[in-house]
Amino acid sequence: MNLFKKAYDWASTYDFEDIDIEYASKLALKMLDDCCQMNSHDREVFFNIYDALCDRADINLDDDVNHLIKSARDRKTIYSKPQLASIVHACKEEIIPNMLKIHMKAYKDMVRKNLEML
Repeated sequence: MNLFKKAYDWASTYDFEDIDIEYASKLALKMLDDCCQMNSHDREVFFNIYDALCDRADINLDDDVNHLIKSARDRKTIYSKPQLASIVHACKEEIIPNMLKIHMKAYKDMVRKNLEML
């Protein structure tokens, strides 16, 4: 099984903490703005997790940031649609100061451990 499918399948059933869901969205926003330092392979892994969260009926991603992410991105790509790039960037700039690196690192580490990416 490839890692992208494994990530999606895992995230479809994993019991995420609220903080993990919050940081999955924040990471998706950073990746859409192309300011994330991860390589494109890892970005795709994390977008597969985000997509699984979006597809789950038990997780509510009904807020402005997630609406922007969903409308700014075609699921076939890890980047924003050019016509929405400036809006994605402005949103990311507003969100980034409220992000705590410790929470983002913990989220990424948790994912990598569960997917055996370490």
